Amino acid sequence: MRIIHLSALLLLLAACGQPDRRPEPGGSSGPVTVPATAATEPVEFGALVNAAFWVDPGRPEAALILGAAGISGIEMYRPDGTRAGGFEGVDGGFVTVVPDPKGGQTPLVMVYDRRDSALKGYRLDRDALSLVPVMPEPLPLDDELTGLCHYHSPLSDSDYVYAVTDGGVILHFELFTTGTGVGGQLLRTIPSGKGSGFCDVDPVDGMLYVAEETVGIWRFGAEPESDTTREPVALVAPWGTLTEEVKGIGIYTVDTETSYLVAADVGASRLAVFDPATSQLIGAAEVPTLVEAEGVAVTAATLGGAYPSGLIAVADEDESAGGTDLKLIGWRAVASALGLGAASGEGIPAEAVPAVRPVLETEVAASYGDAADDPAIWVHPDDPAKSLVIGTDKQLGLYVFDLEGRTVQTLPDGRMNNVDLRDGFPLGGRSVTLVAASNRSTDSIAIYSIEPGAARLVEAAAGTLPTGFTDPYGLCLYRSAASGEFYVFVNEGGDGTFRQWRLFDNGEGRVSASLLREFAVGSQAEGCVADDELGHLYVNEEDSGLWKYSAEPDGGNARTRIDSTEGGRLEADVEGVSLWTADDGAGYLVVSNQGADNYFVYERAGDNAYVGHFHVVANAAEGIDGASETDGLAVTSAFLGDRFPDGLLVVQDGRNIAPEERQNFKYVSWTDVADALGL
Repeated sequence: MRIIHLSALLLLLAACGQPDRRPEPGGSSGPVTVPATAATEPVEFGALVNAAFWVDPGRPEAALILGAAGISGIEMYRPDGTRAGGFEGVDGGFVTVVPDPKGGQTPLVMVYDRRDSALKGYRLDRDALSLVPVMPEPLPLDDELTGLCHYHSPLSDSDYVYAVTDGGVILHFELFTTGTGVGGQLLRTIPSGKGSGFCDVDPVDGMLYVAEETVGIWRFGAEPESDTTREPVALVAPWGTLTEEVKGIGIYTVDTETSYLVAADVGASRLAVFDPATSQLIGAAEVPTLVEAEGVAVTAATLGGAYPSGLIAVADEDESAGGTDLKLIGWRAVASALGLGAASGEGIPAEAVPAVRPVLETEVAASYGDAADDPAIWVHPDDPAKSLVIGTDKQLGLYVFDLEGRTVQTLPDGRMNNVDLRDGFPLGGRSVTLVAASNRSTDSIAIYSIEPGAARLVEAAAGTLPTGFTDPYGLCLYRSAASGEFYVFVNEGGDGTFRQWRLFDNGEGRVSASLLREFAVGSQAEGCVADDELGHLYVNEEDSGLWKYSAEPDGGNARTRIDSTEGGRLEADVEGVSLWTADDGAGYLVVSNQGADNYFVYERAGDNAYVGHFHVVANAAEGIDGASETDGLAVTSAFLGDRFPDGLLVVQDGRNIAPEERQNFKYVSWTDVADALGL
């Protein structure tokens, strides 16, 4: 009982912090009345739970409305409500249609079969009015479903289904074609609250909307790499504009910027329409013949002359007419009554978003929670296949991975935050690769060397090299083309103060440091990279944007803004940054735009002109999830074998899903980035 009381209190507090969002429906003192255009023939056995639309883009008059009808299976209706046929091979709990992403005429019909507690996939044989199985391995659920909906992602060009369980969990599956039909993979599980059920996805804002029957409507990020935090959209009384219960919900899309959320406000026997962008109630429509609404399905497609702007189908639990049915309401009537927009009926073209897929991923960090952070790439001078990736663990130390992602060395030397390396450091009469990391356990600079013969890190500092910071955070190395000297930059985690040290052999084959410079960024900073050839230092001020300083020790405080979070392209937090270098100062600057789960690319030369941005999405064929909430990244232009002929991009994955595991790093071929951005 204490949990229930606490939930109610939290909802009440959330509502108290919200502005009053109760405009009068339809601009009047009450809801408008919109009659149903038609009703389907009642089912003989079982009960209709929800509906979905099968639309033939070439023949709108041939559209079908599919209804999940329990023991009657899947019922098929024409837009005028007459029964066209049925499929009795399942106990139809829910149905959703995944349109053919190529605009063809072979959409996928996903059905929740209550008999087997599984999701099954079918192709609709329009001529025979039958469902043909195409999913050899149904997706097991191990629970009763209370909601089912789909989404086609413009990022990954993939199709997803969301199955809401009676236990209050959303199961997020990715669908893909196989040699034998259609398969599916569970990407993530999202807590949604006991009582959650009907759902739909808005392609305009990329959000998943879920109705929690006695609480209200919530939204979650629909993309698999998005945050699973839920946001309230509309709550039931006394906290919001809905009455006792909310059940079916559906999204009507007008164009690429406008959509409406239609919800079955069961307690008031009406359909409530909300603006998803503002969560405001726009109006409500009473349908006189609708007694007790269940599932709601909405389409903006033209379905013949009676529905030029789309259709709403509502499952009506009332059995007074001999069985449950679907009430069919034309969108044009609702739009006219409430002063809403209507779609052209031609559909919304999907906007292409540049995306790449990881080729490999590393083994996961040993530490739980926020652990993995920043990588660096060491290129073997003689054999690219023996190159290494060094990654930090903020709770343990350093990992060394090979190009297959396997851990070859672990150094539990403290809470390492950022790491960087430079070749050609003179140490003890040898030329070694210098590796430096910010150690938050000892507030110091950790120093290692790599010798090609061993291909392992060896501790090389002349004792503890203190930073003088209470929380050393970001770190990067610089080798000056002008002087040949090696330097290390470290910043303070709180205010972003940077300090620059010269690194040198202390005469005993160990590395010492001499402080030369200090400058203030202004607020918290972490990611940094130095351009050895051009003498620049790039710094990401997390809440502000990307800056360019001089990397020379006499460079002072002068800086140039490259991009901003205010009025620019970036979104806080702005995190990792690295350089893909080419001859004569050419190449690219790569930035982790953590606030939007994507990556920005700028020209290395000149004024660092913006080139484009991309996402790292799942590689279902290899069973590798995408990358999101990225802190550190590293990139090299070196040839690293056939997988990485133009170089390698390594990004930290802050949310490691499918399966949900501890954090790790993803390997992306630079060739794929170049192809995605047309470089």
